Amino acid sequence: MDKKEAVKFIAYLVTSARGCIEEPKIYGSFRLVDSAGKFYGALKKHGLIDDRDIDEIISMIDEKKYSCMFDEQEFIGMLDRVVDRLVDVTVSMEKSE
Repeated sequence: MDKKEAVKFIAYLVTSARGCIEEPKIYGSFRLVDSAGKFYGALKKHGLIDDRDIDEIISMIDEKKYSCMFDEQEFIGMLDRVVDRLVDVTVSMEKSE
């Protein structure tokens, strides 16, 4: 991640924090999962990580992240599935160490 990308990411996080004050509560969760995707994308772009399981998780997020604006239950279901998948990936990583 170069300096410009890092500053843009920091700016996104800070403006997201500010936006969450007036935005609907669920938008905070949207901004967090969107940030996870942006962070992973930057790491992958610079060759710091490349993981098929995480690619799939980010795809799961990207497919449904905007549903928070029109179907909260779909969004919450996506978050639950992503959390379950991350647990599986984390446990698998721990076992392989």
